Amino acid sequence: ARQAAAARYQQTVLSAFGQVADVLSALQHDAEQLDAQQRSAEIAESALKLARESYRYGNVGVLQVLDAERQYQQAELGLLGARAQRYQDSVALFLALGGDTLQKTVAGNP
Repeated sequence: ARQAAAARYQQTVLSAFGQVADVLSALQHDAEQLDAQQRSAEIAESALKLARESYRYGNVGVLQVLDAERQYQQAELGLLGARAQRYQDSVALFLALGGDTLQKTVAGNP
């Protein structure tokens, strides 16, 4: 019984380390994705400003400005999605590190 319990414990620990490693990898990917989405949003914002300025001087039509606005809004949505994914993976890391146990202990329910 003792060997079986030790084996279960060992399997649980190995599984927990695997979960933490997976979530840390996901967080690294999230950071890269967030950085790329941030750059995309900044570029789209610059393009929108340029399109508005060009429109003001009569160099482009309203459709070009609307298209730049659409691209900017899509980039912002992508940025929000990347932030949301990072938050979700941060919560997953907290849980993989025993967050549910920590939360119960902090709440006074050991």
